[in-house]
Amino acid sequence: MYRKPDWETRLAAYLEPLRARPFAWGEHDCCTFSAGAVAAMTDVDPMPEFRGRYSTAIGSARALRRFGRGTLAATLDAKFEAIEPAFAQRGDVVMSSGLLGICMGAFLVAVGREGDREGLIRIERARWVEPRAWRVQFGF
Repeated sequence: MYRKPDWETRLAAYLEPLRARPFAWGEHDCCTFSAGAVAAMTDVDPMPEFRGRYSTAIGSARALRRFGRGTLAATLDAKFEAIEPAFAQRGDVVMSSGLLGICMGAFLVAVGREGDREGLIRIERARWVEPRAWRVQFGF
């Protein structure tokens, strides 16, 4: 799975309609959001085995045990190249405090809540907690 030459345009088009979409387990959560972003950039869904398999937090944990490697981080380790979070670039997958999202350079975009607003949120790089990161490969 490699980024298409126009990956930045594809990613922007994917993000725009999701800005105000509320969190929903199995439909618009950190896993489905991040997998959708990768699919937008590469034309390959990295998590198809999870689609339609859960609709609650408990169901998500069960799906990770059944279809993944037990945890979200271990599942991502099996699908992507792990990198030092300090080296995460725009379009890479990043986890902070267990929340998965997409690196946009100086911040991480993820599904969440800020005050009364639900949808995509920004987490500044300086506020990442126990970050993990995975490279979304560039094509040649």
